[in-house]
This record gives sequence, structure tokens and C-alpha cells, in this order.
Amino acid sequence: MVSTRHHPKEFPPPQIGASPTKSFPTKTSRNSTSSPTPNSPPSATSQSLTKRAVSKSVATSPTIISTQWTHTASNLTILWLTVSLPLVTWDCLYILLRPHTMRGGFLQWPIWTPYEIYASIDYVYGWPGWEKHDGFGGAQAALNVIEAIGYGLYLMIIFNHGVTTTRGKGVQVGQGVKGWFAGGREVQGKTASKAALIGFSMAVMTLSKTVLYYFNEYFSGFENVKHNDWPTLILFYVIMNGLWVIFPSYMVYVFGAEILEGLHIASGAASPPLKKTL
Repeated sequence: MVSTRHHPKEFPPPQIGASPTKSFPTKTSRNSTSSPTPNSPPSATSQSLTKRAVSKSVATSPTIISTQWTHTASNLTILWLTVSLPLVTWDCLYILLRPHTMRGGFLQWPIWTPYEIYASIDYVYGWPGWEKHDGFGGAQAALNVIEAIGYGLYLMIIFNHGVTTTRGKGVQVGQGVKGWFAGGREVQGKTASKAALIGFSMAVMTLSKTVLYYFNEYFSGFENVKHNDWPTLILFYVIMNGLWVIFPSYMVYVFGAEILEGLHIASGAASPPLKKTL
């Protein structure tokens, strides 16, 4: 009688389809990673992800693309304001401090001595206007105070917050020395909005006041200037005062075009290209 040995544990059942003579390696888990070969090229997926990351960082870089609205004070505008603002202040103080700034007054020499010439041409500035209590000169001097303060604030914003640029929305007349007119100082965002609004408002005030000055003389029968000869009248009255019509008109046009551009952007409408100012 043959007896069998007692095995402490039953044998596992055979695997279906498994070869009795060949064993296969077990599958690794999904979380396990195999080290790539040193010379294996990067996969297409990794290259695509890298390109997306680079393009995203370029698109969001604030130094490359700026979406803020800008205002540019052209060099011509800055030059005009730096020349006209002291003259307007000088004129304003002469009117408001009369009669002490007039001929014989203790404040006339040396600051307001040149005004003796113009006071003999335009009686609004001379003794005839003062003696008949012509109020138009004093009224326009009061507005000059507001203009001077407004232009001063505008220049402070431009110089304190602006950066130099070579291309603006003003005169475009060429390169080199002529190209200087196209450059200026640029401000962005909310600061640009404040600067454009102040500059536009002051330019409209200057233009309106100067045109009103001409109309006042016209409808009063040229009472204050008709005693002059034509060369004197044209040079000292028409041309000199006309500068305060030409340059403010230029500022109104350029600043107004920029404000319209900002309103187009804010409304979501396509901003039309601005024509160059000649």
C-alpha cells in the first residue's frame, strides 16, 4: 500500500492559457515610472506643452503688449505751453495789478515796462480802458488764472508720469530734425485720461476766449484799436494774438481725436485709425 505525503497547503490552480515552460513578467502598476534612455528624443506632447507655456507667458507679459489707452503730448504742444504759460501769467498779473503795473505805477519797472507799448496799441490794456472801467480786460484776466493753473497741472502730469516717445498723434512731417515734431511724452491709463481731459478743456477755454476777444472788438466798432495804422495793427494785434488761436486749435483737434479714440475703446467699438495732422 502506497501512502501519499501530506502537504500543508494546497497547490494553486493552474493558470488558463499560461505556458508551462515559459514565464512572463508581471505588469507594473500605472504609478511606476521607467527611466527613459539618455538619447530618447522628447515626445510630441511635451514639446506642445512647452510651446503653450512659452506663448502664454509672452502673451501675458506687460512689457511686450500694453492694452492701456495712452495720451501723447507732442513736442510742439510742450514747446508752446512752456513759452505761452509764462506770457499768460505775465499778462494776467499786469491786468489784475493795475494801475500799479501801468505807466507811472510803482510795479511797472522793470517787469511790465514793455507793456507800455502794447497799452498804447490796445486801449483795453491802457489808461483809456482803465478810466472808463472796461470790464472785459479784467474778466479775461480772471479766466487766465484758471488757464494757467490748468496748463500747469497738465505739464506736471506729463513730466512726472510721462515717458519719451518718438511717435504721437500730432504733426508728422518727416525724419531727423523734422521728426522732432512727431515725438513727445506719453502717459498711460487713468493718468492719460486726466491729462487729456485737462489739456483739452484748457485749450477750448483759450481758443474760445481769444475768439471772443476778437468778436468783442469787432462788435464794438474797433473802439480800442482803430487809432492804429495797418502795419501796427496786423503785427501786434492780429498776428500776436492769433498765436493763441492757432496753437489751441491744434491742441483741441489732436486731444479731441484721442478722447474720441478712448470713447470708442470704452464702448467696445472698433477704433478708427486717426489721420495724421498736417
